[in-house]
Amino acid sequence: MLMPGLHAYWQFNRHILIEMWDTRLQDIEVSGQEILSKDKVSLRINLSASYLIKDVLCVISTLVRPLDFLYKELQFALRAAVGTRTLDELLENKNIIDESVLAYITDKTVELGIEIKSVGVKDIILPGDMKIILSKVVEAEKTAQANLIKRREETAATRSLLNTAKVMEDNPTALRLKELEVLEKVTEKIGNISVYGGLEGLLKELVKIR
Repeated sequence: MLMPGLHAYWQFNRHILIEMWDTRLQDIEVSGQEILSKDKVSLRINLSASYLIKDVLCVISTLVRPLDFLYKELQFALRAAVGTRTLDELLENKNIIDESVLAYITDKTVELGIEIKSVGVKDIILPGDMKIILSKVVEAEKTAQANLIKRREETAATRSLLNTAKVMEDNPTALRLKELEVLEKVTEKIGNISVYGGLEGLLKELVKIR
């Protein structure tokens, strides 16, 4: 095992094999994985991971093809993370896949001289018909939320009117003030008002608008 730098050696009467290993941070891509979720929805997922070769001697003594091993284990981890969860769970918390895969692959490589730095799902691609269904579901949910808010506002307005009616029932002066307020609003929008029977007639019997 040689450290970085300049080295010299004799080749006379012997054969020397030099194998170079890159110990810098590297990326590996797991693309186009077709996986069924727990509720049988077909998903296409692209995953990216970064890793370091921490112990070269350990890696070459335990693994014949380290990158193939890492790729295969990432596939297994991804299938385990997606196949045990429903589509709703995956869409509500996309980080759950990253966390599950990272825990799985770290456990598999920790004693092999490979350190996993990060794992992340790049894309979750849904089938075309599933996109349409999800769009309809989201639209229905938003419509239901809007109706709920509307009913709450109507209930609040009705409660406010009921409270106002109770106040007016016990207080004739408040009732008359409310009548005058309504009359004021009416006069703002018309040109002429013909009143029969005085103010009392205006408020209780007849308002003629021209």
